Amino acid sequence: MSNPVGQKSLRAMKLSFLWGGLALGITWILYRLFNNTGWILDDELSHYLFSRSVWENHEQIFNHWTRPGRNMVHFVAAPLGFTATRLYTFGLALVSIWITALVAKKLKITAVWAIPVLMLFQSWFPELSYPVLTQTPFMLFWILGIWFGLNRKYWHWAGFCFGYLSLIRHEGILITGLWGLWVTSQEGGFGRRCIEAVQGRCSDKDVFKALGRDSLYGLSTVSAIICYNLAAYLIEGSKPYEIYFAPKPTDMYGSGPIYHYVPLLIGGVGLFSIILSACGLLKLKGRWAQWSLPLLTYIMYFVVHSLIFWRGAFASGGYYHFLMPMAPLFALLGAHFIGAFLKQGPQPRWKFVSVLAILSAIIYQGVNMAHHQVVYQDWEAINQGDKEQHYGLVAKPMEKGELSQRVVDASQWVAEHYPEDTLVLASHVAHPFTQGIWATKERVDLENSPLFKLPQGTVFIWDAGYSDNQNRTKFSSFTESTDWKPVKFWDKAYPKKGASTARDKYVVVVFEKVSALDTQDKVYEESAPKDQYDKAYGAE
Repeated sequence: MSNPVGQKSLRAMKLSFLWGGLALGITWILYRLFNNTGWILDDELSHYLFSRSVWENHEQIFNHWTRPGRNMVHFVAAPLGFTATRLYTFGLALVSIWITALVAKKLKITAVWAIPVLMLFQSWFPELSYPVLTQTPFMLFWILGIWFGLNRKYWHWAGFCFGYLSLIRHEGILITGLWGLWVTSQEGGFGRRCIEAVQGRCSDKDVFKALGRDSLYGLSTVSAIICYNLAAYLIEGSKPYEIYFAPKPTDMYGSGPIYHYVPLLIGGVGLFSIILSACGLLKLKGRWAQWSLPLLTYIMYFVVHSLIFWRGAFASGGYYHFLMPMAPLFALLGAHFIGAFLKQGPQPRWKFVSVLAILSAIIYQGVNMAHHQVVYQDWEAINQGDKEQHYGLVAKPMEKGELSQRVVDASQWVAEHYPEDTLVLASHVAHPFTQGIWATKERVDLENSPLFKLPQGTVFIWDAGYSDNQNRTKFSSFTESTDWKPVKFWDKAYPKKGASTARDKYVVVVFEKVSALDTQDKVYEESAPKDQYDKAYGAE
């Protein structure tokens, strides 16, 4: 027998977590967006700069480094500024939450009201939902593809979304293929008809009809990929598809054990969300077919990412950030468990309290961001005994690391000490970002020009993080030249003991070209990691 008070309290709880959780989550993320003085990855600055540069240099839309599919999403907002583009990206994340709620309704999840809390307060979401990176666009097109895929009349749109994923991140091609396998295995699909024909359950005519149907779905799936490759070839003569034939051009990004991403996934999603999702997975008995598309694509994405890093392929680097587009799956599974838990039998007070406690714990998880607090400690100072590890109840806004801060300092120092028309180059993207320098054709040519061809008076900001990854900009390329001299040093706060190389002693060094006597750059016997990468991917 229902308890009127209990039902009223339950409804109040649902509305509170739906609208209150949504408001709190948005407020928390906006607070971090406006108060962070750093950035979670240097790539965010590169992605923003190239998207902004599309308006001055249209060829940047094809930039393989910052992903053309992401470029096409972000370039529309980039002229409004960096912060505005971050806000725009966060808006896309909110759309992803809405689409996830629609998917939850399609999967007949009764606790759709819990979806905002279960996504906004995953541990990684507050710091990865707004950066100008690939994560949010990838998440949006993926969950949109899932929603279209669960509505058969929209399968052509689903195919377009799944096909577009490979233009945002290379591993998206896997999800494109999985979508094709899923379609052909469904009722009326070519694969399924072939099996039925072997079993004598359908005619050859049915098989050919299914082949025609799936061929059309296949065409809509690869339409974005074909259009991009044709445009890239016609406009700049490149063949983007060749990247899949050179999956490991360099060892620069390293590799690791096949289980590398397991602890990163747990920390990124958050322990409470992981446990809740596991409980939801156990509650799927009898509903595997209905959930087959999201489970197939999300789980295989994790498996393939693990394999990619294990083999050191596709510039993985082992970053947990790349798994964040999986966030909708954990929200769906968590909501499924909550819905099933509340649906079973009467609603005694302990169930109400239990759900209240679970969702409150997840909200705390999202503001505590334990994994983030662990990663973004000043570990060099801690290891030297100058600082202690600090963990708060609430994660503090992010600050620039030593490398980024010193490059910004050097960029500003050069601006103050050299004429305005001085050509200033750098390996680290923080310099052009700080000075608002766009990647025009002329600028790109200068940045890739041999050092000996640069005009006298040119200034180069060498940094310990990126410069030595390319032969042309190695420290020795400057110090062993007759034309360049160092004019300003920024020492490392904690240089390596027995430091023998510039990277061990300095964070940043500013060089000035004082003469034009060299007739060639320093020659190296081996290619540096970035040179290998550019050669393999045709970006020389």
